[in-house]
Amino acid sequence: MKMSKICQRLNKKLLAVLVKINEEAKQIDGFTHLSHTVQFDYFPGSLLVHCHFSEAQQLRIAQNSHVETKLQKQLQKLLLKQGIVLKDPKINLNLQGPC
Repeated sequence: MKMSKICQRLNKKLLAVLVKINEEAKQIDGFTHLSHTVQFDYFPGSLLVHCHFSEAQQLRIAQNSHVETKLQKQLQKLLLKQGIVLKDPKINLNLQGPC
């Protein structure tokens, strides 16, 4: 199914923000990659961004240094600049360890 023009614009804005979040997260030891899921029918509440770490120990270190909160605030700030308001960024971004 083809995305509507509105969804395409939202997706373009979202991807630009995620590139910036990814660049910021690369500075964190153990960070490997970023992934996200979104349903545009329920956007922005449906946005889930996951910051993946290669080792559980590096994930714990990042959690203890409040990296998650910093990235959540940054995500909220960058999306707001794009005209997208997150109600509670704690729901929209989290850190994940190895599976």
